[in-house]
Amino acid sequence: MKRLVKNGFIMTCIILMGMLLPQTVHAQTVKQIPVSFSSGGSVGKTLQAALDEALEDQSGETLYEIQLPSGTYKLDTLLKVYSYTTIKMNGCKLVRSTKKTMLRIGLEDEVFSGHNGYHDITIEGGTFDGNGKSGKVSASMIRMGHGKNLTFRNMTFQNVYDTHHVELAACANVLFEGCTFKDFYGKGNTVNSGNNEALQFDIIHNKTHFPKYPGFDDTPCKDVTVQNCTFQNLQRGVGTHSAVAGSYFTNMTFTNNTFSNVKGYAIIATNYRDSDISQNTISGCGAGILFRSMVQGYNNFYTPLDNNVTIEQDANSTIAGNRIEVSDYRYKTTSYGISLYGAKLSSKKKNAPKGDYTLKGVTVSGNRITMNNSGYGVWLQGTDSCTVASNTITMNVKASASGKGNSDCMRLVKSSNIQITGNTMTQKKKNKKTKDACGIVVTTKSSATINKNKINASPKDGVFVVTGSKATMDRNTIKKTGRYGVNVCDKSNVVLKKSNKLSKCGKRKTNTYSGGKIKKK
Repeated sequence: MKRLVKNGFIMTCIILMGMLLPQTVHAQTVKQIPVSFSSGGSVGKTLQAALDEALEDQSGETLYEIQLPSGTYKLDTLLKVYSYTTIKMNGCKLVRSTKKTMLRIGLEDEVFSGHNGYHDITIEGGTFDGNGKSGKVSASMIRMGHGKNLTFRNMTFQNVYDTHHVELAACANVLFEGCTFKDFYGKGNTVNSGNNEALQFDIIHNKTHFPKYPGFDDTPCKDVTVQNCTFQNLQRGVGTHSAVAGSYFTNMTFTNNTFSNVKGYAIIATNYRDSDISQNTISGCGAGILFRSMVQGYNNFYTPLDNNVTIEQDANSTIAGNRIEVSDYRYKTTSYGISLYGAKLSSKKKNAPKGDYTLKGVTVSGNRITMNNSGYGVWLQGTDSCTVASNTITMNVKASASGKGNSDCMRLVKSSNIQITGNTMTQKKKNKKTKDACGIVVTTKSSATINKNKINASPKDGVFVVTGSKATMDRNTIKKTGRYGVNVCDKSNVVLKKSNKLSKCGKRKTNTYSGGKIKKK
């Protein structure tokens, strides 16, 4: 005890001495730069002159605050913004009157590596209008690369033609908060005819993929938060449609955002790790959330510049608490509420190098999914050691729905060690679109543990295990099926414990054929 008191006294003295010693403090001053615009005129030259003041002083001792007037003005040139700059737009709307991007970070063709370019940039409180409906300029409004500490707050980005609203590559510590992305025009305004996320996070691969931001070094984005934002009247919402094998977007957080009238996916996450997609509201969209470790069809998935691929299969990511309603947009493809996708490539395919891109470590939990179009509530393909728990999936597919697919609540394809626990699955419509629909389908050499789920009113089977797959079932409730409660075929195996409750099955509770086996315990 005496030794503890003595040591505590010594530490207190050290702390007090430190407080009395002179401290070196870096004080950042703020220089406000008010900007005046002529009503209805072009403002590019005037605004750029204000932004250039920060370029002349990159010491970090001064934060340059550019203050724009309210009103609507023509932006007739590409703006360049630099470190230690805040643009307060104060209700100012800039309407594109050029065929170029409206704003970029830094000078063109400056060479940076990683996230070590311009930094500490904030834009807030105004509108960028891409003039896409009449101008038809296929260029993003804002485009940034090799940056960090970037903040966009309470902004509106609207009216683009056949491109992204905003795209960032190789950027770190990024925040979009309270922003609105709306109004896409162009030929790609269907569910799968283009890759135009309104807010796109990309990787700097080469001058063709992401030009005018050298050095090209396969740097992805990291530490990104998109929260409390609105996405409406778009082709796609937010995310990433291309990646480099072995280069991962890390700590990507999309939370509390609202998506409506999005023709394709609301959210696409490609090569994400340690990420969180939660508490988003998705309605009136062609598809919900796609989380994948590589790109289907192998387009937009590239071999690293150094040809060295190190694959990290464990995504360690969560998709939780989202409300998803998939609507019928009169397209002829398959739609998904939530889709997890990975694959194994035994040889190079297009730009994609060979490798095992099985997706692992994703938890899908607490989501409410309503499918108004043909397709699947939750789809897993090429996955391993993922969890699907406590979700509510309702299939509400009308006979007039245009999409393809069996309309299963959940389907596993080439997926292993999947935990399916505590989900509630209901089929509300019974028609030609859903006549072959099941609650859970485990197919193509998949394996799953299926526990404590409630499956109601499946037009075909409650659980269908097929093509060399296996499952263990415990404490599930399956009722009102059109055919069987549990159906097993094609050399598949099911362990069916007595704790399962199967009732009101159209033909009988269980069925096997073509080498299928059920072991009851």
